[in-house]
Amino acid sequence: MSAAEPADPTMPALTERGEAAVIDFSTRARASRRPDPGRRKRVSTPQPSREPGGGLSPQQQMAEHIETTLNHHHLSLTDEMTATAYEVILEIVRGLLQGAEVQGIVDADGRAELDVMIRGIAVAPRLIV
Repeated sequence: MSAAEPADPTMPALTERGEAAVIDFSTRARASRRPDPGRRKRVSTPQPSREPGGGLSPQQQMAEHIETTLNHHHLSLTDEMTATAYEVILEIVRGLLQGAEVQGIVDADGRAELDVMIRGIAVAPRLIV
């Protein structure tokens, strides 16, 4: 499998011209959640404000996409171990990007932009209720 191929065949791949596929979150069905006694109970968590018109913010849309993808594999960010593993993986990815900068694979500005994106999705477990 090449890096351009999605790990999940139901996910969009890159086009031949190299443009990134765009996912329209408004058309994706939310995966149903089955009761799981191992799920972590959440106390009221402050939610990011909704977009004008009552829609989900881009950050909430991404959290829902991540949760739907995990649900496809019978996992959930509401499970404490899954949420911890998710946070650890993002920490590893941030370290990988730092190494890529040191090796000249990405420049400092590119790494900084990617780091902001990773920090943005790191809050996903707190957005899923």
